[in-house]
Amino acid sequence: MKGNNIHTKEIFERAYGNRDWNWYRYLVAECIKYGMPGKWLDLGAGLGLFVECPRRFGIACIGLEGSEWAVSEAKKRFPNMDIRQHFLEDELPFRDNSISTIMCHQVIEHIHKETTTFILKECYRVLEPEGRLFIYSPSKYDRNQRSKGTHINLYTPKLLKMELENIGFRVIASPNSPRNISANFQIGKYIMQLIYKLFPLDYLSATANCIAVKSW
Repeated sequence: MKGNNIHTKEIFERAYGNRDWNWYRYLVAECIKYGMPGKWLDLGAGLGLFVECPRRFGIACIGLEGSEWAVSEAKKRFPNMDIRQHFLEDELPFRDNSISTIMCHQVIEHIHKETTTFILKECYRVLEPEGRLFIYSPSKYDRNQRSKGTHINLYTPKLLKMELENIGFRVIASPNSPRNISANFQIGKYIMQLIYKLFPLDYLSATANCIAVKSW
């Protein structure tokens, strides 16, 4: 058990670096912009930094995380946090139509396709009518992200949109970023942003992000 916890600690330290809850302000702002009042849920909550962020602004948010170590560390850092150990292969521990907003940030690329489909269906079940689902994930066309051993289930923007629509969601936004294909990062980034704005092709995307609504 001790060795597993050390390994888990190293994984989370690499993933989070020096982030704190402030890093997630922009995601909270997106949830407020596109979302609706009510209870929020963060799937694959990790160290609970996103869960902590809305809580600091008076917004109720629950976190579900598979790592017992991460849940423990999150509660040590922010004792009033509502974060629970839960595996995504299991049904979400909430009633139908009981959650207004679900965040799924950098999660689906780490779980198998069958589990992703299952958890997206579970999201649809527990969301309120017109509830919002936010997904942020790398695109399969991003070579650097594709090379990471933990990324076992990468989507393109169109494939993710199709998956969600097949379940019953209505996609209302795809806030994706373009890949950088230039050696000069700043110039290449600017050029790609212009190109991607005119031609938002899957091949040019570095991300597979999506904001969807539970349709009725």
